[in-house]
Amino acid sequence: MNVKQKIWKMTRPVLRPVGGAIIIVLFYLLRIFPIKKNKVLVCVSSGRRYDDNQKFIMEELHKLIPDLDIVWVKDPKYEYELPTWMRPVKWRSWQWLYEYATAKIWTNNCCEPDYFVKRKGQLYVETWHGGLGIKKVSGDIIGEYAAGRTKTLFLKNASDMANVFISNSNHLSVIYRRAFQFHGPIWKCGYPKNDMLVQNNPEEGMKARKDLGIPSDHKVLLYAPTWRLRFTQEQHIDMTVYDLDMDRLKKTLTEKFGGEWTMLIRFHPSLRLYAKDYQEAHPDVMDVTDYQDMQRLLMATDVMISDYSSCIFDAALRRIPCFTYATDFEQYKYEERGVYYEMEELPFPYAKDNNEMEQNVKAFDMDDYLKKWDAFTIRMGLNETGHSAKDIAQKMADFLHGKKVTWQNDYPITIPKEI
Repeated sequence: MNVKQKIWKMTRPVLRPVGGAIIIVLFYLLRIFPIKKNKVLVCVSSGRRYDDNQKFIMEELHKLIPDLDIVWVKDPKYEYELPTWMRPVKWRSWQWLYEYATAKIWTNNCCEPDYFVKRKGQLYVETWHGGLGIKKVSGDIIGEYAAGRTKTLFLKNASDMANVFISNSNHLSVIYRRAFQFHGPIWKCGYPKNDMLVQNNPEEGMKARKDLGIPSDHKVLLYAPTWRLRFTQEQHIDMTVYDLDMDRLKKTLTEKFGGEWTMLIRFHPSLRLYAKDYQEAHPDVMDVTDYQDMQRLLMATDVMISDYSSCIFDAALRRIPCFTYATDFEQYKYEERGVYYEMEELPFPYAKDNNEMEQNVKAFDMDDYLKKWDAFTIRMGLNETGHSAKDIAQKMADFLHGKKVTWQNDYPITIPKEI
């Protein structure tokens, strides 16, 4: 840990509350400006990209109200394009605060910071982003680092500000009740980002293949592992946890499924620089870490591999073969954020090393896999409709037009102790 990082660690407990208090005061001062009845403020992953549930909701909302002022929070450190009908605002700027104070609707995929102050007459729709995720979130996270931070940032907001949480399963709804301590309406209408996967239109996958230059007759393997909290804590990134042997795997996939294969890897955004080093060492593997449209990328995928990322559940909606590869599960389970499932209870064949990965591919049985997936979705209470973006956008449009909007509460207020 360098000097700058040590100073930040020591001063953060003092500076953060002071900064939060200043923002709260500014929010109250900004109340002199009226709420704009034709403005929606969108934040996804602190402005890092144009994707997730909000992207698809806004595209449907724009169709319903073409002249709507849609403001997208954008972190200038990340390069990506927005539609011409959308207006960017710089994350953590003075304008950013003004847009929040005057927007009629807020929507976020990560919960708003606890120093924001929602005004009477504003609507806040929270979608979260995890779905059927493996890793624990918010108040469920184990460990001092994560639990203390998320309790401050998330739980107060989930209870006090959100008008509705959007869910795609009983599993997620339970998490909202317990881990976020949210007592308001939970609408289990499905995840907007998964509409495309449920509809399963092959043209969407062809668009991604064209963007990336993947031959239309090639089969695609996507490996999309996630981040580890200990990398942040220890100020060290251990890339050995991502040691999946892609050359060996490509040979095994060819023997099992036939055809020519294009191998893709998509790292967590925090590993963008390491992804470039990885590709230099593995020139036959295409780095798609910076490809913005993850759902379209999944539409182009024939076989999916991850460790603890929720994207594997999204991919499985297309009923394609999915595998888990994780060399550090015991450490992840007990020393980091914790998990909601044992790996063996998931429908995806689980490997702890490359030998097991090869054996899992060779032994893969599609009928048995789909039976396990279908049983798992029933147990989790999964509900993906294929039209959730349209449904949520219509509710937002009704609210903007002055109509009374009620949100169906699809989960009881009681908070179960177990998933």
